[in-house]
Amino acid sequence: MRVADLERRPGLTLESDNDRLSHEDPLFRGEFWHREMRRGLHVHASNVFEVEGFTALSSQKAGLSCIFLIEGDVAIEVGERRFDFHGTGAVHEGVLIPSARPEQFRRISRGNQKLRHLVITVSPEWLDRDGLETVSDHRLASGLASDHLGGQSWKTTRRLGELVHRILAPTCAPSDLRDLLIESAAVEIIAEALGASTHQEERTLTTSLTPFDRSRLRRAEDYIAGHSGALLVEDIAREAGTSGSGLQRLFKTAHGTSVVEHVRQRRLEQARRALAEDQVSIQEASALAGYGNAANFATAFKRQFGVSPSEVRARTR
Repeated sequence: MRVADLERRPGLTLESDNDRLSHEDPLFRGEFWHREMRRGLHVHASNVFEVEGFTALSSQKAGLSCIFLIEGDVAIEVGERRFDFHGTGAVHEGVLIPSARPEQFRRISRGNQKLRHLVITVSPEWLDRDGLETVSDHRLASGLASDHLGGQSWKTTRRLGELVHRILAPTCAPSDLRDLLIESAAVEIIAEALGASTHQEERTLTTSLTPFDRSRLRRAEDYIAGHSGALLVEDIAREAGTSGSGLQRLFKTAHGTSVVEHVRQRRLEQARRALAEDQVSIQEASALAGYGNAANFATAFKRQFGVSPSEVRARTR
């Protein structure tokens, strides 16, 4: 896909820091498509190498967007909310973003990266007509749909990972059946997303926190981000202005994990990005993640991302 191809899309504006970028220069190489499977159900997917970094500006209609980023780093801004996505090479997490009204939309990426992602979007009309049949308590799903830009992530199941891969790489079924396979997978994914969002015992919706709690959470997250050494829960809690148990409650509500697990996941993600982008050694990545033993680091890394550190490093090469 060239710059000119993207700029022809109605309502879309393209920005780039590369002043030499011409209309004929490529942005992507690979498979990149958008399809309305039925009225109100849209599927957008890519399996490409992104040649250039750019920002795309457009508008987003009201509805629910279910997002999976498998590879690559992308940020999106919807209205005043920003969501940062970092692919790990596997489908470990999905993000559901409800939008109660149209908003300005920005997509920001750095370029020179492999990008695999899937976005399934449903309109409020589709939810009323088809989607809410999958949820026994319609009030909960309707509440989620009206929670404007709340944003909720959840840990995916193995089955959902299979459905995502079915859409990104359809089977060798006859072509007239592919749309049916993709549509059935998309509907099942939305059903799981609604179920995870409305029926889990401990919801991870950060908007369920009070403004005061969200302020404490931000202070704790900023403290974690600014310290690379060993961290104690008590020190983080003190910085956030709460108790150790209160801090655990905040992280369980917002992220679905304990404080220690959140720190571990964050540092493993930093190590993954260093391996992929800076080509550090595995020993250096292990130290960055806080592991003294490279073998223990490799085990934890593969458990979280589904690939080994050496595979990430080799893939980038």
